Amino acid sequence: MRVPVIVAVVLLLLLTTHAVAGDPTVVVTGYTVTPEVLMPGGQGTIQVNLTNTARQATMTETDTYTGGASGTRTETKSTAINAYVESVYLKGDGLTVISGDYGDVGEVGPGQSVTLTFLVQAPEEEGLYFPEVWIRVRGAQGVKYPVPVNVNSRYALIAQPAISVVRTAPDRVVPGETFSLSLLLENTGLSRANDLSVQVSPSNTTSIVSLSPEHYYVKQLEPGDAVRFNLSFATDRKTPTGLQVVPVSLTYVTPDSVKVARTESVGVQVTGQAEMGIASLSTDPVRPSAGSPFTLVFRIENTGTDDATSVRATVDLPFEGTKEAFVGTIEPDNDAPAVFNLRAGEAGDRPYALTVEWRDDRGAHTMTEDLSISVEAPDRTALIVGVVVLIAAVVVAVWWLRRRKEGG
Repeated sequence: MRVPVIVAVVLLLLLTTHAVAGDPTVVVTGYTVTPEVLMPGGQGTIQVNLTNTARQATMTETDTYTGGASGTRTETKSTAINAYVESVYLKGDGLTVISGDYGDVGEVGPGQSVTLTFLVQAPEEEGLYFPEVWIRVRGAQGVKYPVPVNVNSRYALIAQPAISVVRTAPDRVVPGETFSLSLLLENTGLSRANDLSVQVSPSNTTSIVSLSPEHYYVKQLEPGDAVRFNLSFATDRKTPTGLQVVPVSLTYVTPDSVKVARTESVGVQVTGQAEMGIASLSTDPVRPSAGSPFTLVFRIENTGTDDATSVRATVDLPFEGTKEAFVGTIEPDNDAPAVFNLRAGEAGDRPYALTVEWRDDRGAHTMTEDLSISVEAPDRTALIVGVVVLIAAVVVAVWWLRRRKEGG
């Protein structure tokens, strides 16, 4: 035999531990050997699942911007910690690795997984073998993970539970809104998992607060059984946009009293949303007169949680003048003017529509507001006074001329 059963059992217990790696880190979260029992000299595959357990990082940037006035602003941005996997290969330990050594695997994002497959050939000697998956991650310690392979051995491996986690999360979350997550835990192993404990810890993401219990306990989970947890969270308006990670700690006890602990994560994509409104409306002069020029000024405000870019406003008034104004970018909780220089038409009430177009992280948007403006008839008082004065002057001139003739 390749390995005595007692030694095999001891080595198998190693499967419950992972190598400690720096931040970011990649661990093996599952494996599959096909077929389950290899024949001496036969071929099979070993499939391993690698997961990046790193979390979200934040950084503070100070930018100088130019708008209506110059100044600075401080911005906190979320940046994903990607793990760069430089190489993954299988050290055969008696098995021959035919194909599947991977160099320069690339980046794996927080909470994301990648599956790799190795083609192996079993040795001619029966027994239990433990080839190791060796993972090298840039900027972190290497990971070694043993995978048990049965080559026609009469010594069966100790049946173990295997807990898989299926996450269901919304495609996008808007800062300031609540959202829900679903965790489905299923025992895909061959034995019962005891004292299953799930701890949800959003506390490290300061802008995400749990509205549901953070700890769950299941006494036993039989093979093939599953349990679902529905979780609710709240965000505030200052929640950073980008990928936010909610860590989930999972522990359970195997039939041979070994405590297994691992950390899962649920990624939530936070995207802001700009919302446009009219902060104020004014005209100069206050009451436009028919045929006279006037200025129409709107202050357009952004009451949302994301920058509104390429903001453009138009009015459909039947007047001469500029009916389109390019505003530019409006940050959240700020406003900017849209100015229209027009010449009033005929007197009366004139209904019209203000249309505002803008873009944000979610795409292009349009808002239309129905409004009305009152145009007064032109003030003819000055004209009348001028005519009266002119007539009076003519009368006086005629009278004076007559007096001169009579005196002559």
